[in-house]
Amino acid sequence: MAKKIITLYVDDTCLRLMVTDGKRIKEWADLSLESDLIKSNVVIKGAEVAAKIRQLFKAQKVTTKKIVVGMSGLRCLTRPITLPVLPKEMLDEAVKREAKRVLPVPPEQLYISWQTIPAPPGKTQVFLTAIPRNTADTLLKTLHQAGLKPSFMNLKPLLLAKVVKEATAVIVDVQKTEFDIVVMADGVPQPIRTIPFASEALSWEEKLTTIKNELNRTITFYNSNNPEKALASSVPIFVSGDLAKEPELCQSLSDELGHPVLPLPSPFECPERLDPGRYLVNMGLALQKLPL
Repeated sequence: MAKKIITLYVDDTCLRLMVTDGKRIKEWADLSLESDLIKSNVVIKGAEVAAKIRQLFKAQKVTTKKIVVGMSGLRCLTRPITLPVLPKEMLDEAVKREAKRVLPVPPEQLYISWQTIPAPPGKTQVFLTAIPRNTADTLLKTLHQAGLKPSFMNLKPLLLAKVVKEATAVIVDVQKTEFDIVVMADGVPQPIRTIPFASEALSWEEKLTTIKNELNRTITFYNSNNPEKALASSVPIFVSGDLAKEPELCQSLSDELGHPVLPLPSPFECPERLDPGRYLVNMGLALQKLPL
């Protein structure tokens, strides 16, 4: 039996709702937010955001309260860390100690989660995710005010990584106020960066210059740290969000960086009226909940 999943993505500028039933998209809608409601990924006016969420759900006649939530990666931290092989009962404490050493923010200010990933012989590798407590707490409180019951939460760059079929690729998602860069290497997201634009009023030319510079910096950083697995020029750069609708800018990016630049394909069959690039985070949420 197909499973209906209600997904909600929240960032500084908008709400995006999608309802899926198995691999079928049933409903989708978005709602813009005023600039003073959420700032730098922290809900400032919870009651007003909760009202907007209720408005969006009511307009789509969605009455289910249990949802899964995606949020911006801004101010959140991710790290792959390497440890010696340890007994399972010692691993959690070892991860906490290493997190305290490598993260630039005191652990008591963060919610930290982790999972093991493939590692070289004699090593344990862990992928670490850290979300500022203020960011998570204000969003969860707002969702509860809206009458919703979130079952789990994940970050936009990690959800986009779930959409990509290629084990090795680069992802660039561009929104109004920020953009994400994710390098996927052998199925594991390595450098993950969420970068705010200097201003919403930037022209596309100015935005593209910033994106090119940060992409070049990120790829160079990855290659210098992984010379045995450096990204070949054939590795694709997948784009989503606003940039996916600008083929000439994508070609310019490809010419500059020497990689093919392609729209990030949708993992779902999309209705004709749906712009898939706007809802890939929701699709990543739905994929995370679907049984393998």
